[in-house]
Amino acid sequence: MYDSGRYRSVMKTIWSRLAVVGALAVALVAVASPVGAASRGCADRFPAVSWTQVSTGDVAVYVAGVPSAMAERFAREISLVSGWITDDIGTFEADVCLVDHDLRFIGDEYVSGSQQFHAHQDLEGRFVLLNTQRPGFVGPAAAFALAHQALWQNNGDEPFPEPIAGVIAHWYRARILDRLEYYHRDVMVENFFDTESVVDWGASFQDPVQDWNPETNFRAIGDFVDFAVATYGTDVLAETDAAVWSRIEGEWRTSLRADLTGRDTPTTDWVLGVGVAIGIVGVAIVAIALGLISKYRRKRRIDTAPPIPGFFTDS
Repeated sequence: MYDSGRYRSVMKTIWSRLAVVGALAVALVAVASPVGAASRGCADRFPAVSWTQVSTGDVAVYVAGVPSAMAERFAREISLVSGWITDDIGTFEADVCLVDHDLRFIGDEYVSGSQQFHAHQDLEGRFVLLNTQRPGFVGPAAAFALAHQALWQNNGDEPFPEPIAGVIAHWYRARILDRLEYYHRDVMVENFFDTESVVDWGASFQDPVQDWNPETNFRAIGDFVDFAVATYGTDVLAETDAAVWSRIEGEWRTSLRADLTGRDTPTTDWVLGVGVAIGIVGVAIVAIALGLISKYRRKRRIDTAPPIPGFFTDS
């Protein structure tokens, strides 16, 4: 006798097993696909160019016209800094498109003012476009751009306050350049007279589309974020309250003076020293001025005219 229930059960088992086999086949094809295969992330945005994917993951790197050895170097740098950012801020996604400087597909939309194209990113589109003409600037430029991407995405795909985002991005840029110690020495001298917050940390918000020149994108303010993270941990990087950043700025400036003077507690002894020095210089200037005036007067003294002949007689 025909058992329809048993037939349906067998067919259901067969179809389920076929589905599993199909899924495994798709997965195997994806794994077996070479990393250097034609990319999709940058090709969709710039279809007129032949792209090669050199790294996968949440932050994927694509190159066009870049030698393979240089492409691997750039991929390592970007992987390093994206790992830092993920650990500190949170997971994020971005396509990094690297182009050779001889590639001529860049249009006017990627030129900022009078500057030739160097770096461009779209926070909503989640991609970064970098010119590799100066190889030493590619890693730092990627660090700056990817920090912006992570802050935007971990803020609910909403603009992060500026200049907070830019300062955090400069911190990652300084880290990959290994210049934080140098920057710290630099800002210690610059901030000797300031211990109060001077920055408006809520002045604006991130621009969704950004263009900049990585060769002039230097700021020692990354030392400030280094102090904030050392004091409050990486959770502070998610802080969007300008008042909190202003308070931390005041603490940072006070610490800079303490580092410069070698004293852990705030001091105003330097005011007396500067006052004495100014007083000594002032007295010296007055003395010099009086000497010059006296010398000038002696030179201008009118000589007495000779006597009228015959007016005086000898006794």
